[in-house]
Amino acid sequence: MPDYSKCIIYTIRTPNGLYVGSTCNYINRKHTHKNNIHNENSKLYNTNLYKNIRENGDEWEMKPYREFPCENYLEMIIEEERVRRELYAGLTIKPSIRDKEYYEEKKKQYYQANEEKIKEQRKQYHQTNKEKKKQYYQANKEAVREYQKQYREKNKENLKEQSKQYYQANKEKVKQYYQANKEKLCEYRRQHYREKKKEISED
Repeated sequence: MPDYSKCIIYTIRTPNGLYVGSTCNYINRKHTHKNNIHNENSKLYNTNLYKNIRENGDEWEMKPYREFPCENYLEMIIEEERVRRELYAGLTIKPSIRDKEYYEEKKKQYYQANEEKIKEQRKQYHQTNKEKKKQYYQANKEAVREYQKQYREKNKENLKEQSKQYYQANKEKVKQYYQANKEKLCEYRRQHYREKKKEISED
């Protein structure tokens, strides 16, 4: 049985892609990735990660992203998914529909049982990595924006429905936030408008 106290969230970078994974045995996982790249008998041979590595002349770099001691597999994959979204890692295999439903239900149950613990972990993580996240965004601004754009287009209806549900459940909270940050939000919208106008003119 894996020792989840040794869990590591890791990244694999290629010249034009990023993958996020998790493991309790980093050395063994790195060896597995290396073998899968050119092993046509591997079930993972044609996944986005290995196709991307081959297309880039086998240029890839695997590094630990952060240690994440936890208690079980569910905690590990929840953190892996959180980091995948945070870093916009497009090469990571996303869950199938059936697995996603199972995953979402388990995640919901876990959050409900560990709400305070998760809030504290997130708070500590953001305080510790605030500057690191800022630097990553500055260094990968165009890639991040392109990922966000594609994600919004692909999930337009879901995002619209989520926004509607959130507003209905938090009307007063939303109004108070808007009043407290009115000028800041207006400036954000003006900046967004300028960027969209620039994109149109460049096209």
